[in-house]
Amino acid sequence: MPRIAAPAAVSLFYASWFATLGVYLPYFNLYLDRIGLDSAQIGVVNAILPMCGALVPAVGGHLSDRLGRRHGLVVASSILGLVAFLPMFRVAGFLGAAAIMALYSAARAPALPLVEASALEIVARGGPAYGRMRAWGSFAFIVASLGAGPLVGRLGERVVLALITALLSVGVVAALLLPRDPLPPAERGAAGGVSAALRRPSVALFLLACILMQASHGPYYVFFSLHLREAGVPPRTLGLLWAAAIACEILMMLRMPSVLARHGSAPVMAICLGLAAVRWALCAATVDPLLLVLAQTLHAATFAAFHVAAVSHAFGEFGRERSATGQAIYSSATYGLGSILGMVASGLLRDRIGTPALFAAAALTALGGGVLMAAIPSRRRP
Repeated sequence: MPRIAAPAAVSLFYASWFATLGVYLPYFNLYLDRIGLDSAQIGVVNAILPMCGALVPAVGGHLSDRLGRRHGLVVASSILGLVAFLPMFRVAGFLGAAAIMALYSAARAPALPLVEASALEIVARGGPAYGRMRAWGSFAFIVASLGAGPLVGRLGERVVLALITALLSVGVVAALLLPRDPLPPAERGAAGGVSAALRRPSVALFLLACILMQASHGPYYVFFSLHLREAGVPPRTLGLLWAAAIACEILMMLRMPSVLARHGSAPVMAICLGLAAVRWALCAATVDPLLLVLAQTLHAATFAAFHVAAVSHAFGEFGRERSATGQAIYSSATYGLGSILGMVASGLLRDRIGTPALFAAAALTALGGGVLMAAIPSRRRP
């Protein structure tokens, strides 16, 4: 494979990864609904990916820091993820979908935190801001979400599987182009440094707040599209609503270096959690597409600003020598445990209390996380 500049390679990987999510998040649950899964089963299938995300990345991060083999781990994860997803074309029920999603999720889970660590090391060496590299992933999410909507409306939900497979194939190519391992294997003291960091109260509060933020997104990621489709919103409008959120995400990511330099990571995260409560309250109150566009603009805070501030905060807390492990722990807590709590609870409760009540509970969850972040001292990182 020819080599390209490290920031460009990382940006390409982000684009391939989040284009896959741009199809998966808005439309994969529509396919599961089409093959007959009920709300609880859809919630369980969705929770498998973050469940593996809670367990696997820490192992990958530790191996990467210990062995200095980050590139090889990302390539292997990308290839195995593609191979594991292919049997989904043959699935006809809950057990098959759950088994395939478990294999796919376990294979794919280590890759993104390792690339996040590489991106932050590029920033530390004087490269472009993290948000400028990560924004390419958000742009690809928009393109994939908008492009998939008309295809789903015209060809049916099964086309989602073909689109995901094609994008996973692009992801394998992107992984091969990533920069080779920039750091030597970590010193033996690194593991002890991780343990010491995890014992600090500020780190525990930070991780718990991240868990609550992601848990509050559970109703959105699992049932937002289904909720609106049941209210009569067409697939094209669903794609536009998801794309509006990501457009705001891109703009915010490009602005984050100056925002973090001025305010620091912890205050930014606390504000974002407060805005998440506002967003979910809007989703609880209405299905009017115009008002939901307003709610979707808050994705700039609830994901973009929060995520950039959080990965920066984690990099500062764990240090460069343990950057892969630190990002893996953040990812496991947030996109692993937080997603599990939010998605499983949403799947179990939706048929009992309804989607508006789920979003109201999400608003309260985000407020709780905001209280925790407000107690953490600021950390400024570009």
